[in-house]
Amino acid sequence: MKDMTQRSQEPDPDKIVARMLDDLAAAPVPDPSGDLMARVMADAQAHLPAPGGVRAASPWWRQVVQGIGGWGAVGGLVAATVTGFVIGFGALESTGVDAVWTLGYGEYYDAELGIDAFGWALEEG
Repeated sequence: MKDMTQRSQEPDPDKIVARMLDDLAAAPVPDPSGDLMARVMADAQAHLPAPGGVRAASPWWRQVVQGIGGWGAVGGLVAATVTGFVIGFGALESTGVDAVWTLGYGEYYDAELGIDAFGWALEEG
């Protein structure tokens, strides 16, 4: 078991980190050389479009996809839409609307009514 004299001799990690940060902050930062800055600026100029150039028009559907948030967001919207249709069609049987079930989907849900068709029935007991 350590006694108090050994414990007081151990370095404090927080003080060590604070001292290292102070040393880093006090270190001089050299300015970049003129050659380096000239190369960086030349590379930046190479990536700029030509002055007076016309921006290529992108199709309207690509602008819509970018406005929504990209293809990941479109995939999420499609999944939510399909889920909404499935839940909506399943709930129509309890309302007495037969137009949707004439497409052949009614045979799967004949035995169960309403939300019971999806296994969402609540049981008491």
